[in-house]
Amino acid sequence: MSDGISIVIPARNEAETVGSVVAAVINLPCVREVVVVDTDSWDSTAANAAAAGAVVVPEPRLGMGRALKTGYKAAKSSWVMKLDADLDTFDPGMVVVLAESREPNVGMVKGNWQDPNDDMPMTRLLVRPAIRQIFPGLQHITAVNSGIYLFNRDLIEIDALVDNNAADIDVMLRVHAADHEVIEVAIGQISHDPRNKEHYNAMADNILHLFLQHYAHKINA
Repeated sequence: MSDGISIVIPARNEAETVGSVVAAVINLPCVREVVVVDTDSWDSTAANAAAAGAVVVPEPRLGMGRALKTGYKAAKSSWVMKLDADLDTFDPGMVVVLAESREPNVGMVKGNWQDPNDDMPMTRLLVRPAIRQIFPGLQHITAVNSGIYLFNRDLIEIDALVDNNAADIDVMLRVHAADHEVIEVAIGQISHDPRNKEHYNAMADNILHLFLQHYAHKINA
């Protein structure tokens, strides 16, 4: 598919990296625009993103899901890619790989990447076991918790997404529920800031609650 995509980057106090992330992808032929959602930053995140050519949209309320909903609704294209603002090194060619992997009836393309600083405990211990038990139709996705993905925004109700850091998984589950295929492609090695235990503890609560909500809806449908 050749239509241009919108890239949405949620950011809070990411002045050191957000400009370089935007600059790396904004001139790719498949990219129509880059939208940076500034979540109440007190540094120069917004200014640096704008200087690199991004459209900056403010979201004063905290929560990854809130930032994503604001960005997804502001995007001009139906196909939207979510990208992280804290990437130190990555191959911008992965954007092209994701965009070129779209096929009829594919509603989402997940990026499967490797991070030397993260052995993916949340994916191994919670998300993949929950997928096997509740959504076996998604078992072919190994990077189920990947926060780098491209999806067709028109397939789901954006406002219904959760407000917290389980929103990336929520998007995947809703695309799957809309009877569109979720696929994944390898996008190489990416380095994120190291996560601490407190980050994972809070995220585990949010993800478990999300799966319980979707399971309740599934058995009552």
